[in-house]
Amino acid sequence: MAGKTAGNLNKTGVAELANDKAAAYKILNAKGDNVYTGAAAKGKVQEQVAKHMRGGDEAIPGGKTVKLTQKPTVTEARKTAARIIKRDDPKNNK
Repeated sequence: MAGKTAGNLNKTGVAELANDKAAAYKILNAKGDNVYTGAAAKGKVQEQVAKHMRGGDEAIPGGKTVKLTQKPTVTEARKTAARIIKRDDPKNNK
């Protein structure tokens, strides 16, 4: 695995995230609550998460950190994200 599976939701943190596999990701607030969950394809993880940074096209209010769960395919990443959304009910996944 190249890169990290967790980091801050800022330029430096996102640039260090693993991009070599598809992933489900959770964006957490300062308290550690899941405020958004998504999925990204192999090679697109950093690009997709960067959209959620402050000033991004799909900025997530209160997002401070991001955690990845890497999967072999984007289909599996989407299924994992769907399970996380069902379980955690993140406020920005409405």
